[in-house]
Amino acid sequence: MENNSEKYQTTTDEHKPEGSLRSYDIDSAEGQTDEKPKYQLKRSLKTRHLTMIALGGVIGQGLFLSAGANLNHGGPAGALIAYAIIGFIVFWVAYSLGEMATYIPVSGSFTIYCRRFVDDAFGGMVGYNYWGCWAIIVAAELVALPLVMQFWTTVVPDWAWSLIWLVVIFLLNLFGARSYGETEYWFSMIKVLAVLIFIIVGACISGGLIGDEKYGFKYWANGGAFPHGVLGVIDSFVLASFSMQGTEIIGITAGECSNPLKQVPRAIKTVFWRIIIFYLGSVFIMGQVIPWDDERNLNTKSGGATVSPFTLVFEKGSLASVAHIMNVVILITVLSCANSGLYVASRTLMALSQEGIAWKRLSYISKRGVPVNALICTALVSLVTFVTSVIPGKALYQVCVSLSGIAGFVTWGSICLAHYRFRAAFKAQGKSLDILPFKAPLHPFGDIFDVFACCVCSLITGYSYFVPADAVGLVGNYAGLILCFIGWVIAKWYTKCKMVPLTEIDLDTGVSELVLNRPMEKEEFVGPWYQKVWKRIVVIFT
Repeated sequence: MENNSEKYQTTTDEHKPEGSLRSYDIDSAEGQTDEKPKYQLKRSLKTRHLTMIALGGVIGQGLFLSAGANLNHGGPAGALIAYAIIGFIVFWVAYSLGEMATYIPVSGSFTIYCRRFVDDAFGGMVGYNYWGCWAIIVAAELVALPLVMQFWTTVVPDWAWSLIWLVVIFLLNLFGARSYGETEYWFSMIKVLAVLIFIIVGACISGGLIGDEKYGFKYWANGGAFPHGVLGVIDSFVLASFSMQGTEIIGITAGECSNPLKQVPRAIKTVFWRIIIFYLGSVFIMGQVIPWDDERNLNTKSGGATVSPFTLVFEKGSLASVAHIMNVVILITVLSCANSGLYVASRTLMALSQEGIAWKRLSYISKRGVPVNALICTALVSLVTFVTSVIPGKALYQVCVSLSGIAGFVTWGSICLAHYRFRAAFKAQGKSLDILPFKAPLHPFGDIFDVFACCVCSLITGYSYFVPADAVGLVGNYAGLILCFIGWVIAKWYTKCKMVPLTEIDLDTGVSELVLNRPMEKEEFVGPWYQKVWKRIVVIFT
């Protein structure tokens, strides 16, 4: 990598704009500060790890628990539409990030992309927003764990459960990327199998093949499909966004992949099927079997224990014993998502330190290839879970998931903006797109749509909390946006940076050696037009 550093060094200290913190040599992009550290991140994630992480690694309580809240907000049809819209946004984000991550594979990737392709202040804001997003997701998962345990017992205090599981996931992350990848591989396999079994068994319960009652579209009738109208669908956006958080993990793990050119595209292409089968399939089954106003759905206004809609479906099918097994799976699911969250947040904070916009000691990497200080700092944020002894768990949980859901919109829109300028820079500098090993389809439609959709969704999702005023809803939906705006303005004022001109955007530093050494081959589709169209569809989705 040192030879490449010299070859592709395009921005030197003397040419930096005043106040800029940008330093794009290979070493800083991949983990250097003032001097080369003794240890670096290890490229120990294999294809099977990345594929399974992409397929099921981020399926957490956002689907297994929060889907009940969306069912309560939007009704069966409204929740389905909300997940479909958010899924459409996520699809384009995955491909936009995948294109950049295969070309320039660095850990904490899109923070670096946003600084390099937009400007320093914007990239810094996105980086801290994303770190905060995942740190809060870890806290949300730890708040959710006691809610899952309530299915069996309410004797143990909520904070005790949170502390126990925080220690577990911290130790798992302390052993390095290989430990994280192996753990997530098996966790994800369990989750994928559980969701598939749930959809199959749930369809049988809905059709009356299992249990004593035939459900079908029973709860869709008499206004039940949209109990709160369009407003209910809008209210469902935040939790749907929270449920699909993690598509960007592929960009974060690119810096620890043994072969990002093959592994990242393969993982990205599973996103389409994950959205269709896991999210839309599961929500459709829930809406058929569970009434939207079931008091056991996640709802801050309900005083009873919260039960996962996955568990409720099995209970409806008179499979009470299976419901206990499903709750064990949900427990594993929440732990898995918290494990992924701690991994992603620690790598993001480390990348911010390496870029010079966070405390330099946070970039310290242990012999096992673990950013220990960043890991500890991120874990400390999860101590917010201990306020469940003061604030009810459901209310704290709603604030956490809303904050992270809105942060997700900021992240997704930023990734697509960075990708739009990435492609525009290629054109402005006369570079051929054939060098890109993986290309996002239908550019620039996906980027333009996502930037617009993310802006609109982040602004309107909290509309219903203004009248009557709901402090929990307003804080969760708008506090994050306000902090992002303030942070961006302060960074802009402090660095005095300007948007990087397209002709000056650095498209060379950090390019994968595998990209530089591969033969430039243009993929040709031969045959009649309908065969060409079919082949393109197969390439995009498989």
